[in-house]
Amino acid sequence: MNNKDKFLGSSMENIYSFYSPFYDLIFGKTLQPGRELAFSYLNEKPHQKILDIGVGTGITFNLYPDQSYIVGIDISTKMIERAKKRAANLSNGHQISLYVMDACNLEFEDESFDAVISPYVITTAKDPLKLCQEMYLVCKIGGQIIIVNHSKSPRGLRSKFENWFSPLFALAGFVTDLDVMELVASTEIRVEKMIDCNIFNLHKVLVGVKK
Repeated sequence: MNNKDKFLGSSMENIYSFYSPFYDLIFGKTLQPGRELAFSYLNEKPHQKILDIGVGTGITFNLYPDQSYIVGIDISTKMIERAKKRAANLSNGHQISLYVMDACNLEFEDESFDAVISPYVITTAKDPLKLCQEMYLVCKIGGQIIIVNHSKSPRGLRSKFENWFSPLFALAGFVTDLDVMELVASTEIRVEKMIDCNIFNLHKVLVGVKK
């Protein structure tokens, strides 16, 4: 990892550690419809091993099919600490393992997971393409890759605003000028469904598969 990557990783860890005490209040209800929609596309099979990239405070734990084996990662230690407290109070048969980890450098063997889900993470990553490639590598052949994220508008006034304000939003931990749909289309992930979600359809759920 070069010095720039170390700086970006440290910066994001600091930002989201700062958010951790009130993350659910700010980003909970406003973004929950997109999470719920994304998780509704998970195969309803028990005992799946699922990687949750950007698990945060564990706000998604109640959205998984019962008896899932959840592996959650986050760049923020404080987020993981809160997720562990939430996991301790669950009673739906989940097995949960939580790690502080950089999503652009996953420490898992290839084809380890039946599904990989990434809620609102790609536009926070220092290398979004590398993140998508990492998700693809650790997913089993035939497994699901589900992404929910803002994606830059291709044209119009909204696109201009997303370009103008992206440097400002970067200070808050994410960018608004990344075309996530185009990015994912450039990878080996095969997108089978794309659905608008959240207020003003600002975000999209991409349901993909590893062929």
